Amino acid sequence: MGLCFTYEDYRVLLTALLESGYEPARFEDAQCLLARGKRFVLLRHDIDFDLTAALRMARIEAEMGIFSTFFVLVRTEHYNPFSSDGSRMINELLAMGHRLGLHFDCAAYPDASVEELNRQCGREARMVEEWFGVEVPVVSIHRPPPFVVGSDQSLTAPRLHTYMNHFTKQIHYLAESRGLWRFGQPLESHAFQTGQPLHLLIHPIWWREQAVPPVQTLYDFIDGRTREVELSVASNSTVYRKKES
Repeated sequence: MGLCFTYEDYRVLLTALLESGYEPARFEDAQCLLARGKRFVLLRHDIDFDLTAALRMARIEAEMGIFSTFFVLVRTEHYNPFSSDGSRMINELLAMGHRLGLHFDCAAYPDASVEELNRQCGREARMVEEWFGVEVPVVSIHRPPPFVVGSDQSLTAPRLHTYMNHFTKQIHYLAESRGLWRFGQPLESHAFQTGQPLHLLIHPIWWREQAVPPVQTLYDFIDGRTREVELSVASNSTVYRKKES
C-alpha cells in the first residue's frame, strides 16, 4: 500500500508494524536480536531541521506505546538543542521513553582525518550526554560521505554508527530522504512481508497533517523560522519594530 507523508499515514505504518509482530529495538541491541532471530524494527529519526516536528512524531509514537531513537545535530544553523526551547523539547521526548543519539556532521570539520573526526564526534557526544544526562551509544552521520557507508566503527568508536554493515546489510534499510522513500516503501518491501528485521530512517520535517510537495514543506519551515526569529528579537529588544509589508 502507498503511504503519504502525513501523521495519519505514519500511524498506519506503525500499526502495520505492530500488528505484524515487530517490536521497536535499540541500536545497541541489534546484533543480539539478529542472533536470536527476533522480528524487530529500528526506528530512527535524524533531526535535520526541526525539533518541533520531531516532538510531534515522538508524541504519536508514545501514544502507540512505541519508542524510537532521535539523533540531534550539535552544529547546525536550524536549531539549538541547548537553548531553553530546544532543551525543553528534547527533555519531553526523553520523558516519553525515547532514546537520544548524536547526528554528527562530518562537513563541519573539512579536511579532517578519520582520527580527528573521531575525536570531534566524541566531543559532541559528550556534550549531549552531559547536558541531557543520558548515554549516547550510537551516532548517525549527517549527509554521510562515501567512506562512511558500510565502514567499521573507527569514525565513531567506542560508539556505534548507523551506517555500519549490520545496520544496513544484515537489517533491511529503508529511508525517506528529500520527501521520497528511497529503496521502496516499507509495507511493500519483501523484508516486511517476510518478517525480516527493519531499519527505518524517518526525517520528521517531511511529515505533516496534510500531504504537500517537499519543496512547499521547506518554504513553510523557512517562513516559520522567520517568525520565530522576529518574536525572539522583539522579546529581547525594545528597539525592534516589525517592518510594514
